[in-house]
Amino acid sequence: MPRLRPRSFLIGLLSLVLLAGAGAPAIAQDATPTAGGVTILGPDESYAGASLGEWNARWWQWTFSFPLEMSPSFDSTGERCGYGQSGPVFFLPGNYTGGPVTITCVVPEGTALYILLGGASCTTVEPPPFFGRNEEELRACATAHVDPVRGFRASINGQEVPDLERYRYSSPVFPLPFPANHVFFEVPKEASGVALAVAEGYSFIIAPLPPGEYEIVTSSGAYRVIVEAPQVIEPEATPVASPEAATPVA
Repeated sequence: MPRLRPRSFLIGLLSLVLLAGAGAPAIAQDATPTAGGVTILGPDESYAGASLGEWNARWWQWTFSFPLEMSPSFDSTGERCGYGQSGPVFFLPGNYTGGPVTITCVVPEGTALYILLGGASCTTVEPPPFFGRNEEELRACATAHVDPVRGFRASINGQEVPDLERYRYSSPVFPLPFPANHVFFEVPKEASGVALAVAEGYSFIIAPLPPGEYEIVTSSGAYRVIVEAPQVIEPEATPVASPEAATPVA
């Protein structure tokens, strides 16, 4: 397996197992809805008005938005898994801790789950081989890093998801803001600003899951996904003063 780096999340062989808490079998066939309510979006489907290539860009923007000490991808527990998560899609973080860990992510009910199997991004601020001056060079760079990688695999409850080669996407060129003490390895840590980037890789979206526990196991780590209904705590009503208690007006 190639080294894990924030801009190059390349995994030569990935095994993904998704186990529903209820234990009901789920069989994926051509990215159609599966038993147990688990659905994988088709490769040509958009979600919440964005294509999978656009969600790919948003995953990289989310990943790079944190300083190193706050990055969910460098957290071995999952305590940071919810950092910066908002909107209709929850991003499963990469695992850059360097070892086998189990990351627990609590996902609100009604939120889809984005899973990046592997990919690469190239930017206008990193040194070669991840550097490009413009969109054409950035796109060629990202493609060159993904082309040699083969053998991606995914399964749900032990059933393989077929035709994963159809789930390869190239993002549009996108702005990539990064803070000081960022997660770039070869860029000075005191540097901060906005780069341009293009990403390419293999990924898919799981439609919103019913409440329960789900285990995702990859060649780089394990994830326990807990889907919960969002809590709503009503504030206490403000007491209304009675007319008798009102202060007389002079």
